[in-house]
Amino acid sequence: MEFVGVVARFHAAAWVAATVITATPGRAAAQHIAGDHRSWHASHIALAGAFAIALWMDAAQTREAVRRGYEERNPVLGPHPSVGRINSYTAAAGLGVLAAAAVAPRRARPWLLAAALAIETLAIAGNARAGLSVKFP
Repeated sequence: MEFVGVVARFHAAAWVAATVITATPGRAAAQHIAGDHRSWHASHIALAGAFAIALWMDAAQTREAVRRGYEERNPVLGPHPSVGRINSYTAAAGLGVLAAAAVAPRRARPWLLAAALAIETLAIAGNARAGLSVKFP
């Protein structure tokens, strides 16, 4: 599960980077959003959808890991998070990434979404190596 710790630290760094990229002082931010920010290309929507699915898969694997007694390496969740805490974190992470993408400059949006998707993909792969799978009903 050491790989998961690396992914968790990378995830935290990505959050900081997303915050720095999208931080714009008050009125300028509102004016910037009013411009061309609102239109999303089909590729942006596809990346956002893929990220949401990957985030859901990671959360499902994390819930299974907790049921098996594994120790969680994400410092935000703590070593033995409840299912409610995992669900809350997942919702906040998803909304945070999508909100950052919504206010990011159009050229930065695919990079931000692709980075978030890559982080989740690495987490899913690490969880799979630890024997965790996602079961569909």
